[in-house]
Amino acid sequence: MVDAILNLLFPLTCILCKTQVRERRWGPVCPTCWNKMKRLEPPFCLQCGMPAPFIEGLCGSCRLREHAFDFARSALVFNDPLREVIHHLKYSDRVSLANPLGTLLCECLEREAFQGHVVIPVPLHRKRERRRGFNQASLIAESLTKLNRTIDTTTLRRRKNTPSQTGLSRSQRTMNLAGAFEVRGSVPECVIVVDDVFTTGSTLHEVAKTLKRYGAKRVEVLTVARVPSPAGSGTTSEEGAHGEG
Repeated sequence: MVDAILNLLFPLTCILCKTQVRERRWGPVCPTCWNKMKRLEPPFCLQCGMPAPFIEGLCGSCRLREHAFDFARSALVFNDPLREVIHHLKYSDRVSLANPLGTLLCECLEREAFQGHVVIPVPLHRKRERRRGFNQASLIAESLTKLNRTIDTTTLRRRKNTPSQTGLSRSQRTMNLAGAFEVRGSVPECVIVVDDVFTTGSTLHEVAKTLKRYGAKRVEVLTVARVPSPAGSGTTSEEGAHGEG
């Protein structure tokens, strides 16, 4: 009834297909477009969650221990509809999209073997967060409180206002992020780090490395989207998507 009244007074149009949205719990995207989002399913690397059709056990990067985090999973494959949804959230102030994206994170958390109970969203630098008005990772992570997770937005800080990593190679991204994060206070032994998109894992590797330096024993990663290719050379990435790197 509430939706019917709101639709009469303030019609809402889907940002993707431009049809009218009647169920507002999914934000400004219609159910048909949400159904175009592709759930990330096996086969994928047992550690980092990288999708690959012929993978068995660990991917090459995890065999070489290139990631500081211990476990990573993503809710969806980063396809064009999802790319546009995340772009609208961050750059068009469509903050109502954070709730349905958070619901997808909750579903992923429930079906995968996560052990952590403290959730740390990947922080933006204070200048960038002040300019944007919010941190999308923090907004998305709020839904996890429904699963009795505690959200910690104060322990991990980004001390370097790193430039966008779009177009950078893996080694360049690593150099760009060196020393970007700091910890203030104590770190639980097991934490879940939340972000919007996972591409090469450079940002998440640096976050995990920093948290382990200050006492974490296990760092798990949970993201809304995973870019299928680990090359990270596309126009939008984990780093480029939120413009921080």
